[in-house]
Amino acid sequence: MKKFLFLVILSLTLFSCEGPMGPQGPQGVPGEGMFWKYYTYTVKSQDWQLVTSPDGLNTYYMYEFQNKDITDDLYIDGYVLGYLVQSPGADNEVITPLPYTIHKGEADGDNALLWTETYTYDYMPGSVAFYVQYSDFIEQQPGDMVFRLVLNN
Repeated sequence: MKKFLFLVILSLTLFSCEGPMGPQGPQGVPGEGMFWKYYTYTVKSQDWQLVTSPDGLNTYYMYEFQNKDITDDLYIDGYVLGYLVQSPGADNEVITPLPYTIHKGEADGDNALLWTETYTYDYMPGSVAFYVQYSDFIEQQPGDMVFRLVLNN
């Protein structure tokens, strides 16, 4: 049995199919292709809008950009991905996917001030909004920030 198996493997190896390439097949149905586009948005510190509930709690900052490329079709069948660009233009620039949460702290005399910053985004046909929220709900205007938005349909 081993000899037979060896002969089969040897014959397949020695007599494998080779020859001229056959004719090209018919052209396939053309596809729509894939749509990729990205935008870079800068929000200046003074442009962040403070949003709060009527009782003054639950504060956060937001800024909305209009974008005609976020169509109904993209909204239903595509992807819109948001990123925070940290240290834009510097050697240590990084692009971080949203949502992004970072825990921070600083010394205040003998006390430690601790908080969490959360960066998020949402979109609808025609616009995208970016948000910054502090866990201690302090009303501290965020600094200048750069965001990237990637559209895929």
